[in-house]
Amino acid sequence: MVGKYDGLNDDPARISRVSYCTGVVLAVLTASFGVTGYSLPRDQIGYWAVKIVTGVPEAIPVIGSPLVELLRGSASVGQSTLTRFYSLHTFVLPLLTAVFMLMHFPMIRKQGISGPL
Repeated sequence: MVGKYDGLNDDPARISRVSYCTGVVLAVLTASFGVTGYSLPRDQIGYWAVKIVTGVPEAIPVIGSPLVELLRGSASVGQSTLTRFYSLHTFVLPLLTAVFMLMHFPMIRKQGISGPL
């Protein structure tokens, strides 16, 4: 682990930038947990939550429609879309959160802005 962060020892500004970026990613991941978690119940509430959340990017010019289709997995919201959001919530987001936490914590320790863990 020392070898991985060896280049960070020389430049405190770089440590700060990387720490800031990983913190922002962690904040986005936290919000993503809320968005995907609302769709976990496999009922009408979950269906409409996914329909609304995946419909928001449609307002983006040019890439909106393909992005919506990528999020839904098809042209409409169905069982596969709910399963996709479930797998995001239970497998992908926790893994990404753990990875970014393991990157973030050593950097804030190296900056000296936190006490012992």
